[in-house]
Parts: sequence; C-alpha cells; structure tokens
Amino acid sequence: MRKALLITPFPPQPTGLADYAMRILSLTKDHVEWIVAYPTGAEPVKGLHCIPIKELRDEHFNLPAVYQVGNSPHCEEVIETLLNHGGTGLFHETNMHHVLRNRANSSGDWDSYNNHIEYDYRENSDSFRKIMNKKAKSFSEYDRRLRTYPLVGKLVASSRVIAVLSNTAKYELERLARGKSVIRMGFLPDFLERAKRSLKTSDTITVGIAGTFHYGRSWEDMFRAVQMLRKTINCRLLIAGGGWPETDHSWITTTGRLPDKEFREELEKIDIAIDLRHHTCGETSGSMMDILRSGIPAVVTSEGTFRDIPADAVLRISADSGASGACAALKYILKSDKIRSSISNAASKYFAEVSNKDKCLREWLDLIERSSNEY
Repeated sequence: MRKALLITPFPPQPTGLADYAMRILSLTKDHVEWIVAYPTGAEPVKGLHCIPIKELRDEHFNLPAVYQVGNSPHCEEVIETLLNHGGTGLFHETNMHHVLRNRANSSGDWDSYNNHIEYDYRENSDSFRKIMNKKAKSFSEYDRRLRTYPLVGKLVASSRVIAVLSNTAKYELERLARGKSVIRMGFLPDFLERAKRSLKTSDTITVGIAGTFHYGRSWEDMFRAVQMLRKTINCRLLIAGGGWPETDHSWITTTGRLPDKEFREELEKIDIAIDLRHHTCGETSGSMMDILRSGIPAVVTSEGTFRDIPADAVLRISADSGASGACAALKYILKSDKIRSSISNAASKYFAEVSNKDKCLREWLDLIERSSNEY
C-alpha cells in the first residue's frame, strides 16, 4: 500500500470538491493508505485517517501530498498549506481569483492578495488593482471582472507536480508552469449505478439545469430561453442544484442541493439540458459530466472546458447568442428524434472514455508515484 496525504475540502461542506474527494478515496482505497487533512467547517469521515489541516505537522509532509485546489472559500486553508509546503496540485480550476479576493476581504490580509497580483501581472499590477478596486454596478459585473482577470501563478509555482481534469486546463497551466509537466486526469464519477429513468407520464418536455448557481452561469438567459420555448413547445424547467434565485413560476421546479443518489434521480427526469456558462474559471463542470453520463442532449456555450467535449456530444453555441440563440438551439434538438439519439449516444460514449474506472485508477497511482519521486 502506498502512503500519501490528501489535503482537501470535505463533507459536509457544500462544494463539489468535497464530493470529489470522496470519489478519489473510493477509487484508491485498496491501493493507497491516505491521511486526509480537512479545513475548518468539515468533519472527519468514519473509517478514514482524518486530521484537521491546522494540526498537520512537518512529519506529515514527508509523505507525497496531493492538494485539491478550487476557486471557493472552502479551499482557503488548502491553498495556504500548498503555498507554505508545496506538493502536488490537483487544479479543479485555472483561475483562483474569487477565493484569493474573498480571503483578502474576510481576513483583511491584502498584502498576500497583492503578492499574488505582483507575481502574475508584474509591471501591469497597478492597472490591475485600479480595475479590481473600481466599484461594480452589480454582483454579475463584479463576478465577470474576477473571471476576466485570473490569479493562479503562485499556486502553480508551489506545485512540484500539476494535475488537471481537462485539456483546456492542461494547455493553460502548461503555459504558466515554466517547463513543469501537467498531467491530464480522467473525471471521476460518483461510482453509483445510474438511476432508472422512469417512463414519461405526460408529453411535457423537461428542460434541465444541473449543478450549483453562480453568476457565471447566465441564469437570466437560460430562464428567458425556456420562457420563449414555452410559446411553441409544452415544456417545464427543472433545476437540480442549490443556490438558484427564487421564482414563483409554476413551470419551474428547483430541488436545492441534493445527495449524489437523489441528484442522479432528478437528472433522469430531464429530456434536454442547458448550461450557458461564460467567462469560466477553467472548471470542469461535474454537473455537465453527469448530464453526459446519462446521455442527455445538452445545449452549452463554447466556453472553457466545454470546448473539450466532442462536437457531436453536445450542441455548442456562442456565449453571445443570448436567450434567443439558446432557444433556437433547444428547438433544433427537440425537432428530431434522430438528432437527440445521436447526441445522446455520443455524450454517453465520451463520458465512458474519460471516466473509465480502471484507467482513472492507473492515472491516480501514477500521480502518487510521480509525487513520491519529488520528495
């Protein structure tokens, strides 16, 4: 059994990285003896060797250390530990501006934030700060600004080994990694069996949005697209995920955040999915991977890691297409059983290739071996 240290957000923290940590541990449990270090707000998991990040000692870092790095406040302690000790970074995103700015806002430690700016932007740092410190007209504008101006360089420099979950992320971090190898990993599913798809009891088309709300998901455009679609097609909107704006429309159902099994059951009710992300942070959308796994035809934007999905496995549109373009794309898929079937088959095939369990296990064992060689 290999021994290794995993520093990660952990349940019950409401972040996809916590769920993904459980998938890593499930995949490798017969091959790796993990010590799992978790941040404040998470809880130890029975049957695992767990320790709070704040209780880690120097001897723990004699083991190969893998950090799950994501762009949310749940990753603040993970990021600080990576910066202080180095190791292997599993980057779920390629822009950490949100989490770094949030840390500065909440802690008052603007020196650390400014150090990240100086590292990435050098002679343009003052211009960068002027842009970021200008008052935003809305949360959406502020969010777009964070996504447009990435910060990640110091984290890349602190990672002796770099792993990512998409080709887009690989290309971006190779550009920043100054000769370091960047390893493209497969995407880990939840390892649950697919929920059974129940027989439809009505002719109402269910358009679905999956995953957690954030301002980069173009909620207004997706809402208007389905609203426009309803003028000619009998349809409803199902939102499987948490944090979405409240609405009193009877044709919209929002589930809130769900456990994996219940989330999967909701997905199987969806006939066609929509995800109009813009100015992404290089994230691999776990919710979109779940949509592909279930063979659900989807309309997506040509943004970020959505570009990695084969052209025949989704219908991609420009992020500038707006609600009318998204509505037209939904209509195009819905007009033909042949089109839906073709996209569905290609989506399932792509997921099966990138999430093959044996292949993913080999990749993880190789990653830990590489990490061991760096110590």
